[in-house]
Amino acid sequence: MNFERLGRRGLLLAACATSVFAAPAFAQQQAPTAQDDRPVEEVIVTATRRETALQNVAVAVTAIGTQAIESAGVKDIRDLTQLAPSLQVPVSENSGSVTARIRGVGTQGSNPGLESSVGVVIDGVFRARNSVAFGDLGEIRAIEVLRGPQGTLFGRNTSAGLINVTTKKPSFEFGTSGDATFGNYGLGGLGLGITGPLIEDKLAGRLYVTARARDGYMNVNNGTARTDSNDSNYYAIRGQLLYTPSETFDARLIVDQASRAEACCAAAVWLKDVRVPSTTDILNKISPNALQTTRNLNSYLASANRTYDQDIEDKGISLEMNWDVGFGKLTSITAQRNWKRTAGADSDYSGADIVYSLKSEGAGASFDNFTQEFRYAGSLGKLDWLVGTIYSKETINSHVRFRTGNDYQAYIGGLLGPALALANPALAVNPLSPTVTNTQLAGVVSTWQTILGVTPANIGTLAPGGGQFDDYEQNAESIALFTHNIYQFNDDFSVTLGLRYTSEEKKFQASYRTQGNTACTALENRLGLDAARNAGALSAVVGAICAPWMRSALDGMDHRQEKSEKEWSGIVSAAYRIAPNINSYASYSRGYKAGGFNLDRAFSDLQNNVVTSIISPGVGNRTVRQPNTSFAPETVDAYEIGLKTQWFDRALTANFAAFHQTFENFQLNTFTGISFVVTSVPEVVSQGVEFDYVLRTPIEGLSITGGAAYSLTEYTKNLGSASQPNTFLGQNPNLYWLPGAQLTSSPVWTYGSAFNYERSVFSDKATFKAYTDFRTITDTITGSNLDPRKTQPGYTLINARLALSTADDRWTVELWGRNITDERYAQITFDSPLQGDAPALTNQPALGGFAPRPVTSQINAFVGEPRTYGVTLRWNY
Repeated sequence: MNFERLGRRGLLLAACATSVFAAPAFAQQQAPTAQDDRPVEEVIVTATRRETALQNVAVAVTAIGTQAIESAGVKDIRDLTQLAPSLQVPVSENSGSVTARIRGVGTQGSNPGLESSVGVVIDGVFRARNSVAFGDLGEIRAIEVLRGPQGTLFGRNTSAGLINVTTKKPSFEFGTSGDATFGNYGLGGLGLGITGPLIEDKLAGRLYVTARARDGYMNVNNGTARTDSNDSNYYAIRGQLLYTPSETFDARLIVDQASRAEACCAAAVWLKDVRVPSTTDILNKISPNALQTTRNLNSYLASANRTYDQDIEDKGISLEMNWDVGFGKLTSITAQRNWKRTAGADSDYSGADIVYSLKSEGAGASFDNFTQEFRYAGSLGKLDWLVGTIYSKETINSHVRFRTGNDYQAYIGGLLGPALALANPALAVNPLSPTVTNTQLAGVVSTWQTILGVTPANIGTLAPGGGQFDDYEQNAESIALFTHNIYQFNDDFSVTLGLRYTSEEKKFQASYRTQGNTACTALENRLGLDAARNAGALSAVVGAICAPWMRSALDGMDHRQEKSEKEWSGIVSAAYRIAPNINSYASYSRGYKAGGFNLDRAFSDLQNNVVTSIISPGVGNRTVRQPNTSFAPETVDAYEIGLKTQWFDRALTANFAAFHQTFENFQLNTFTGISFVVTSVPEVVSQGVEFDYVLRTPIEGLSITGGAAYSLTEYTKNLGSASQPNTFLGQNPNLYWLPGAQLTSSPVWTYGSAFNYERSVFSDKATFKAYTDFRTITDTITGSNLDPRKTQPGYTLINARLALSTADDRWTVELWGRNITDERYAQITFDSPLQGDAPALTNQPALGGFAPRPVTSQINAFVGEPRTYGVTLRWNY
């Protein structure tokens, strides 16, 4: 008996069994069937759910192999942007709001009810949102970035594109691998993998574990001390079993679990509030050094008195089974996934204690997803056919715990002093005077209540700890039937037809609770539940007191809604081989992204379903009906033509694509400085050209890959006007910058290249490797309302890696750097909560109608990562 082999099998079996049974037992998943090692000349992709040579598939796709993934240091989907020019992945206020964009189109924001425009599939299983796929992806075999709508295959419909990730499957040859990384900002990481046979030629296993940690790069000023934020603390375990009892059947079981415990994300000042006196001055009067007075993007300096701690748990189990049945192959993919995020935040982004949420109270969201997919595929003469069905059940729970801090009343009083002076000069109060105390500032609140006719005995307070305590649940069931067929007329010409019918049912319910602000309650008793609209000249003053998290109109409401959608999507394309080395294609595709519900407070909709009436002082008579918080599905019609070419004996691969995409009911999530609002923009047009290449140069060992993308992704100009209530601008006067403008975080030009050089050294006993890549983007506006003040100038990010490995690649040591020029840039900018007035159109008769009001809002920014560097040791046996 081979005791060494038995020992290895025992070790591997114990490791895999520990992984499989330590995680909850859920259901099942998919695996790639392609070989791990591919010649450079023949890149194989699964963009059509079949193994096809990249140059033959009639889809615009960027294929990234194992070597490129290691050289670029790809750990999660954010790192892919250096290798795929059409891809953007900005991160905003937390790790639950990661947004992938392709060709300028993506779904931004923190509303978990919004599905992703760019889907992510890992080993055949569709992830519920981009943020759910945010994390260390483990031992990756290949990544494909599919550009354009994916309306037939891959689980859920997506309107902009898809990121398809396949990891390494278990091997019947024993092997171990690992990496250890150390770097600046206290970076430390370790990854360990083991694979091999458990039952010879029948059962193999693979186990991968990783843990990584890094200190935060944001310096947080809380008024008296400095801490850090935007750190990283992560671990994951992933176990697999591959069962191959015969040549006609195989099964792959995957169980994974990951956990993050991090502080994300503090924000720097991008643009100071321009009011005099400014909110910055008021904040610093209440709490010295509460907020920086100048732009501090370059110093990575943020202000906060509470933490941005968050915990994320992600786990799942999947099973993929493949049978050769009859005249085709039947594939079953079953999966259950659970993702949960709880988080706290300093929601005013200052050192004063104004508004916040607490992780300990369960603020956050969770997703529970079950999917079952069946596919049956085969060939019949010249026809390559595929039919299938997929069922999906998703439950979302969102918990909002938004509280007022100890300085809330004093701060609101400081804001109201100038406003009251305008209403009655005799009441002028200078909140910045050194002799004014917090108590006197709070007295301003009493003054305006007296003006409104509320007696001081019934005034109440803006008490600390008050606020919004809401719970939302959305349940969705979806079933789809699809077919994808390729007919090869001859060696040079083929036609593809894909069609999908989707039936979707969603149910929404919410409960609302407001506490702690008896001042707003007094106003509502006097003026009705829409107190600000009924306050006349003091509407701004009343609106500051009765902010959305202080209004009680929805309290006690059992808010329920339902919606159903039935949509067709698909693709038709034709591919023609012009010459042995030149393929061409033209396609039309229809994409669809489901509608949903805005999982945040809404006090009115287009039908004014929350109605309040004023009878007389003290009566407070009111009528309340449930608001309609649903939004429509997003659809896209896309046209594309492309060329895929190879030259000089395949030394140069050069591919081109031109596209035109029209989106209807584009789902836009904007932050007003007070709350998140989902709006459906009638039309968005995305058009442009893309180029990517791979060049094996005449210099031995030197290869270059890269590309460029030109994308005009714009809102159409005809969005109505503020004076027309039934038009888009009439309903959304704060979005008047949108018509004709480029979308958020959507550069017109993106360029990128990667240089990889290898040569043998030390008499062929070792290999030296040098790698560098760069990515350049042009100017972008990084705020969802497209305020020009939020423009991020174009910039370039450069990464580099030097490596020395043994000739057999068993040992490698790497020196690496990311963002080596230390570029400082904003990912997302936003109007700081309660700090000035954001852009909006208001009715100004003196100017002849609707015109922009003075814009005074302070703008904060979520900053990209600074320069990082370190050393990595890899081993592979």
